[in-house]
Order: sequence, then structure tokens, then C-alpha cells
Amino acid sequence: MFENEDQPSLTAIQWFNKGYDYDLKEDYDNAIFAYTKAIELNPQDADAYTNRGVIYDIQGKYDLAIVDYTKAIELNPEDADAYTNRGVIYDNQGKYDLAILDYTKGIALNPEEADTYFNKAVACEKSGNKTEAIESYNLFIRYAPSTDPTIEDAKQRIRELGGTPNL
Repeated sequence: MFENEDQPSLTAIQWFNKGYDYDLKEDYDNAIFAYTKAIELNPQDADAYTNRGVIYDIQGKYDLAIVDYTKAIELNPEDADAYTNRGVIYDNQGKYDLAILDYTKGIALNPEEADTYFNKAVACEKSGNKTEAIESYNLFIRYAPSTDPTIEDAKQRIRELGGTPNL
């Protein structure tokens, strides 16, 4: 059931919080509705665009997600998550150059986020850039928690690319 609009007294923050609550409940249609209301009341809220973009991504509405991530970046160029999330969509669409650019920016803004290095490494590998893929896999290994099972996958990929994993 969609939120009705008989709650005109809600603020942008309250709508944002409702969107977040719906998101946690996986009630994505109502989450989109609530984030959209938050954006209508505060069109400068980069987080509302990012969160709505995540929901669009989950729903497979990739073009809408890219629009929201791009708007979030426009409003807050320091939002590493928006760059990384948009990069994932570009990566899945086979737009590796765009994905690598977004991952690189996400890493510059949040250099200890291990998963972004892994994503970048995969995109580099797919685009044929073995050297940068090896470097990014090694940086993933450096920043990932030692218990992360993906570390072994990264080491194997480095070896397959002709490199040596940094230990």
C-alpha cells in the first residue's frame, strides 16, 4: 500500500526517515515514494537521491538510479558511495571506462573502502588493463578485513593475470 498524501505536515527529514524505514522493510515502492517526497521538500538533499538511487538499482531501474546518483554527486561531490554505486551500474552495463572513473573517484574520497578496489580491479580486468587490475586487487587485499573470503579470490586473479599478490 502506498503512502497517502494526507500527511502534509511531515518535513523533508521525516519523509527521508520514513523512506529509510521502508527500505529496511524492503517495501521499496513506499521507500521511493517517501524519498521522492523528501526530495520535493528539500531538493538539495544528496542523501535522499543516493538512497532512492539504491532502491531504483535494486528494482532494476538502472537509468533512474544513474540519474539519482549523478544528482547526488552534483549536490555533494564528496559522496564516495554515489560514485561507487554508479560505477557498479556502469560496470554491469559493460561501460568499464565509466565504471573505472567512478571507482577511482570513490577510492580518492574513501581510500580505505576495500570493496571499491575489488570492483575497480574486476572492471580493469574486463577492460584488458591487467596492470591496473593487479594493483587494485593488491590494494583490496591490503584494506580488506583479514577474514574476508574474497581475499583468496583476489590472490588467484592476480596470479592468473601474471602478477604476485602482496602479502
